[in-house]
Amino acid sequence: MSATVQRPRRHTTRRVGYLVAAVVDVVLLVLINVEPGWQAAPVLTDAAAGVVVVVDISLAIALAVNLLCVFFARPWLARSGEVVSTAAGLAAVSTVLAVFPFRFGDPAVDWAAVMRGGLTSVVAVVSIALVVQLVKLVLAVRFRRAHGRWE
Repeated sequence: MSATVQRPRRHTTRRVGYLVAAVVDVVLLVLINVEPGWQAAPVLTDAAAGVVVVVDISLAIALAVNLLCVFFARPWLARSGEVVSTAAGLAAVSTVLAVFPFRFGDPAVDWAAVMRGGLTSVVAVVSIALVVQLVKLVLAVRFRRAHGRWE
């Protein structure tokens, strides 16, 4: 009896999580593109315009994946969507690091080095997360083939 009670609750919790993530994606898209807009950040240079496009695409992909998972909660969709959205996020962070559209005015602290170190760390962590998600997707597909159901 507890297994039947746990399963719907777990699915509801996941759907709520995807919905919250979708709301965060929308909020970020609005903050970046509408109000106050990326131009309002005093540390960003004009080079950020090209980076914003990649960040927007990454957020749009994450939004689409999260909304699909809210309405069509399927394990294969969630695992595949995590891989796709993480890869898009990695592309966005890597682009920010490569373009580095920042200008810092405080000479007392080397904020550029701090930011580069932080972005490099994020690229490393997201790269590891992508590998983990790929492995989880492959294992889930193998489990599905062996047992006829998703774990």
